[in-house]
Amino acid sequence: MKKIERFKRKLNNFMFDHIHLAESVRFTKGLFIAALTAFLYAFGFYCFVAPFQVDHLTLPGSAITTGGVGGISQVIWMIFNLCGITIDLFTLQSIFYFALNIPILIFAFFKIGKKFAIITLINVGLSSLFIQLFKPEYGFTLMSEIACLLQDQHVARVLFAGVAIGLASSIAFRSEVSCGGIDVISYYFALRKSTSVGKYATALNSVIIITYSLLTIAYNKGENIALAFVNMLFSFLYLFTVMLVVDFVNIRNKKVQIQIITSFKDISAVLIANFPHSTTTVEGKGGYSHAEKTIVYMVVSSNEVKRVVPLVKKVDQHAFITVTSLVQAYGNFFIKPIE
Repeated sequence: MKKIERFKRKLNNFMFDHIHLAESVRFTKGLFIAALTAFLYAFGFYCFVAPFQVDHLTLPGSAITTGGVGGISQVIWMIFNLCGITIDLFTLQSIFYFALNIPILIFAFFKIGKKFAIITLINVGLSSLFIQLFKPEYGFTLMSEIACLLQDQHVARVLFAGVAIGLASSIAFRSEVSCGGIDVISYYFALRKSTSVGKYATALNSVIIITYSLLTIAYNKGENIALAFVNMLFSFLYLFTVMLVVDFVNIRNKKVQIQIITSFKDISAVLIANFPHSTTTVEGKGGYSHAEKTIVYMVVSSNEVKRVVPLVKKVDQHAFITVTSLVQAYGNFFIKPIE
């Protein structure tokens, strides 16, 4: 264990001394995450969401609405149909997926981070590429077989789609990139408000789902209302599954309060020197030993806990530490900005 810690320390020192190499490694990691999350997104869409879209081509209103840019494309497609303009849904989605992402990525470039926007653009491109490559004519028969096996299992398709696409979004968020579209906007608000990402994506996508459902009812002239309502419920089930997965995996904006009871009086100085957060200290006394104790309160991000606890134990191996999850923290809480 000590050898591993020494190796990590040497590696961190080496990267610190070689800034350009460290930047190259981080960018390469970002590209890998973009490829992985694009694959997960394409897998979820092609195997579980696309069959609903095929149903939609034969009976308008029978598709789930995925929300995001894809959902907006569905809304635009339905508006075209209401106006008597017939256009293939997949063609329209391909066009608008890129067209609607352009202003969103420009917004991300200036308001979130340059590297964030570039890797997100790569993610969007790879997602579209993978969706096309998963077709049987390119040798990916497994994807089509999975889709056929679940053709009539609507609930399973919705849940599996939510888990796959939710994992894609959450892994991307945790690595400080995104899968594009509404994810970028919800991520921006989550950073500004320093809270979870899922609820902002849910609010934006709920508007899209309800709009699409109303348009399908209008398109069918008041017929098949039950079908539109049931598929709206499927859409919300998909949406909430994605939200739960995203907020469970992405812990960047989740905060915890750490309480440390120690005999080492200068523990606050050690913590402040290693983390961009301040502390509050209270003098106390042990109930059994009656020895003088220092009680330290500190709020950190969830992903910082694994660094705080070993550091405190290194200073005082007898320190008593408790970790409590917080719903929200108000005030000047520092979160590392996105590059």
